[in-house]
Amino acid sequence: MVNPRPFLPTSRDLPYSPVRRLADGILNLLYPESCFVCSAPVSRLQDRGICRTCWAKALELRINGPLCPSCGLPFGSFENEGTHLCGRCSICLPPYSGARAFGCYSAELSRIIQALKFDGRRGIAGLLAPLLASTLLDSWGLQEIDVIVPVPLHPKRKRERGYNQAALLGRSLAILVGLPFCDNALARVRSTLPQVGLSDKERAHNMRHAFRCVRPTAIRGLRVLLIDDVMTTGSTVANACEALLEGGALRVSVLAVARAVAGSE
Repeated sequence: MVNPRPFLPTSRDLPYSPVRRLADGILNLLYPESCFVCSAPVSRLQDRGICRTCWAKALELRINGPLCPSCGLPFGSFENEGTHLCGRCSICLPPYSGARAFGCYSAELSRIIQALKFDGRRGIAGLLAPLLASTLLDSWGLQEIDVIVPVPLHPKRKRERGYNQAALLGRSLAILVGLPFCDNALARVRSTLPQVGLSDKERAHNMRHAFRCVRPTAIRGLRVLLIDDVMTTGSTVANACEALLEGGALRVSVLAVARAVAGSE
C-alpha cells in the first residue's frame, strides 16, 4: 500500500467557528475585501485574501513524479522515476545534493508568490510554509536537515522591498517543523540584475560570485536546507549553494515554493 503524500493544514483550514464567522461578517461589512487573484469576495480572517477556488487551483499545481533526482524537474510521462537525470543535470551536475519545489510556477500559484514578493502581503508566507513543509517531509525528512537558510536579497533591494520573501518563508517553515533557522549565514554581496527576461546563459553569468558565506561557523559541517520562493533555471540557488559549501556546509539541499516548468504556463 502506497503511503499518501504528506499535506499540512494552513491557517485557512482552521475550523470556521461561530465566533470566527461573526468576526468575518463584521469585518466584511465594514471593510469588504476581494481575492487578489480573481477579485471574488473573500472572508478576511478565513480566506487570507485568496478565495477558495483560487487556493484550490494553486494546490492543484503541485508537482508530482517522476522527477529528476537531482534538480527535481518533473519528467511528465517519463516512465523510470528517479533513475535518470534531466538533460541539464546529465551535462553538468549542480552543486546541491537535491532540489525540490511544491508546485509549478504558473497561474494562481505564480500570482500568490508575486503578491508575497511585490505587493507587501507578508502574511502569505505563513500560508505557503505548510506547502514547503509537506514537500520537505515527502522529499527528505526532518532527520536529514540541520539548519534552514534563506536565499538572501542584496541590502539595496531589501531596503526597497522592506523584507526578504525567502527569509519570511524560511522562518515560517522553521517554526512549523521545529528546525533551526539562520538568516545571516549567507549574504548577497553583489547587486545583480533581475533574472526575469534573461536567457539561461545570462542568468548564470548574472549570478556569478553574487553570494558569500559570512558566518561559516553557523553552517560548518551541517546539512543545510536552502529556501527560495521560485526556482527557474537554478542559477541563483546553485551560486548560493557554492558559497555555503565553500563556507564549510556538509551538504546543501534546495526547497522552493514553485518551479518554472516548460509548458505549465
